[in-house]
Amino acid sequence: MKSRALDAIVLVVMLVTAGLGYDAAITSVPVLLTFTLLAWLPLVVRTRWPLPVLVVVVLVEAAHLIVLPAIDHLPDSGTNMGVYQPTPIATMIAVWTVASRRSRTAGWWAGSAAAVTLLVVGVTAQPLKLLALNMVVLNLVLIATAIGVGATARRERRERLAHERREDARQQVVAERLRIARDLHDVLAHHLTLVNAQAGVAGYLMRTDPAAASTALHDISEHTRKALDELRATVGLLRQADDPEGDPTHPAPGLDRLGDLVGPGISLHVQGSPRPLVPATDLAAYRIVQEALTNARKHAAGARVGVELRWLERDLRIRVENGPGQARQREHGGGHGLIGMRERARACGGELTTHRSENGGFVVLAILPLEKDTP
Repeated sequence: MKSRALDAIVLVVMLVTAGLGYDAAITSVPVLLTFTLLAWLPLVVRTRWPLPVLVVVVLVEAAHLIVLPAIDHLPDSGTNMGVYQPTPIATMIAVWTVASRRSRTAGWWAGSAAAVTLLVVGVTAQPLKLLALNMVVLNLVLIATAIGVGATARRERRERLAHERREDARQQVVAERLRIARDLHDVLAHHLTLVNAQAGVAGYLMRTDPAAASTALHDISEHTRKALDELRATVGLLRQADDPEGDPTHPAPGLDRLGDLVGPGISLHVQGSPRPLVPATDLAAYRIVQEALTNARKHAAGARVGVELRWLERDLRIRVENGPGQARQREHGGGHGLIGMRERARACGGELTTHRSENGGFVVLAILPLEKDTP
């Protein structure tokens, strides 16, 4: 609606300009204004039907050039552009619309065809002394085409970059989910390996009802062995070719190893009573703190970092805050590390948010449930 109102305003302005451009003594001014009106009216719907509007506008302005020799006010030389007013302005706007809304190839074809059409009509229907004016018309239409094609090129570049960012973010999410799956594989493989070993040892130690116990323990050992093999065969396929094979005898890290991440310039505060976490949540908490500290070192070098763990009744709240670095901080929000942290929090039924602190630093806040919920 706003576009149509703007088109109407522009049309009125151009009609007034065209009327002022003609000599008031010329009796054919109504005819010229009629051609101007016919050329500009289609521009109101140029955004809906750009190509048909361009064809109509070019035909009207070509007719305009054809009737000019019949009007006794042609200049003696080809230097007075006023006789052409407002041609080819309508064609320029129509060409720009096509070139800015279609592909670059289509824009150049449409603009070149319009420019050549007006040139051929002008050279054919008018005296040779107006050749310079006809060349000016050609150049103006081609300039409008180039501007429209440039707008298309910028739009396509923005769309391509946006698509690449979305695809890159999607790939990062997929990669992080695979990493989570590999970590879960290591956690489950560790525990299943222990169960398998304990069941095998118990088969030799049990002496009460040896036959039944031996059979039951043998079944446990067999089933856990099969489950372990299936887990390795299924989830283990998610590993990349250059990723080291996880050793199931070594569990994935958890909050018990959080001290390994604390170094100079990093403070750790724990509130509440720590409680055991399910392996997935324990691993997610460790990875979130690890990635948050990595981001702090990367984007705020030299700044102090505080890590806070708050053990509440139903959830664990992790807060990692860094102050402003020595250099101006970049925005953390679009980083791939945050994508991974959010995926880890969601995988264990929690959530993760980030925001700027009042002193210009950056805060990562994760809320992880103490009881495993379905995400």
